[in-house]
Amino acid sequence: MLNLTGMDQLLRQIEQMGNKVEGEVEKKALKEGAEHLRNKMEENAPRGKTGNLASEIVVGDIKNGNVEIGGDQQGKAFYGHFQEFGTSRQKAQPFMAPTLENESQTTQDKMANVIKRELGL
Repeated sequence: MLNLTGMDQLLRQIEQMGNKVEGEVEKKALKEGAEHLRNKMEENAPRGKTGNLASEIVVGDIKNGNVEIGGDQQGKAFYGHFQEFGTSRQKAQPFMAPTLENESQTTQDKMANVIKRELGL
C-alpha cells in the first residue's frame, strides 16, 4: 500500500499557479512577446521617404488571451497592408508574415521565460 501525504496541498498549489498564469502573468508574457515581434517588424518594415510605416507599428490591448500587432489603421500606417500584400500595380513587400514566422520560436521562448520568472521556476 502506498501512502501519499500532502497531495491536497500540492494540488491546491498547482491550481493556484494555473490561476496566476491565467491572470497577470499571461498578460506580462503576451506583452513581452508582442513587444519583441513589434520591434522585429519595425526593423524589417520597408522604408519609404517618410519611414512612417515602421514607426506606426503598434501593439494593441490584450483581450481574451490575444494581442494584435500591426499598423495603426487610423494613423500613417494605413497603407501598410498594400506593402504586405501588394496591389495590382505594386509588388508585395511582405515583412510582417515573414517576421512572425522567423521570430516564432524566440517569441515563445521570451514568453516562457516571463512565465517561469513570475512563477519562480
